[in-house]
Amino acid sequence: MAIVASSVFMWLAACGGGGGSSDTLAPLVTTSTTVAPVVSSSTEAPAPTSTTTTTTSTTTTTVVEGEELILRSNGLGSARFGVEPEGVISFVTSLLGPPDSDTGYIDSFSEFGMCPGSEVRGVRWGDLLLLFGDDSDFGSGRRHFYQWQYGPQTSSPLRPNGPLTDGLIGLGSTVAEMRRVYPDVEIFADDVFGPGFELEPLLWGTLTDDSEAGRVIALVGGTPCGE
Repeated sequence: MAIVASSVFMWLAACGGGGGSSDTLAPLVTTSTTVAPVVSSSTEAPAPTSTTTTTTSTTTTTVVEGEELILRSNGLGSARFGVEPEGVISFVTSLLGPPDSDTGYIDSFSEFGMCPGSEVRGVRWGDLLLLFGDDSDFGSGRRHFYQWQYGPQTSSPLRPNGPLTDGLIGLGSTVAEMRRVYPDVEIFADDVFGPGFELEPLLWGTLTDDSEAGRVIALVGGTPCGE
């Protein structure tokens, strides 16, 4: 299967197919009641009095902006390949804000390589790129979501931060870490395009080198584009 060729990185034709923000929750209110002890005497004791003490505590939860964008071979987070584009763009926008760039629909032979079908649209949020077109493994004759690319890192800090695979592999993960989670991972090297890996069909990426200490530079899921 041909692999993606983009303006940032090119893919091997032989290979197939996570900044943070904080959210403050509402204060938690706890109530405690103290009752005066009953006095034992021949004289009637005064009526018990009660005091109520209210304690307010604030819990802060750190939310990583891209943690819901799980990198899958069949989609990105809850957005599955094959669905209509606008719903996917709205979903990602709800997590990351408006995209940084949107090519609109252009010829399928473009900056993204020789993509399937007659047209392609690339929508980018920092280091995350989504591709839409009219033909792929997931649909034909209609516009739909068919590929995501995460990395290489071009922004500082990494944006969005948080996207990982189901096995918690992301940018910067090592080959050794991938092998522990994906024992069938294929590691390969090419004289032209450099080292890469395939975790499962339609989920692959590139590496700094093919040693056990080699690190993930980019991940790609979905239908690839050709050179």
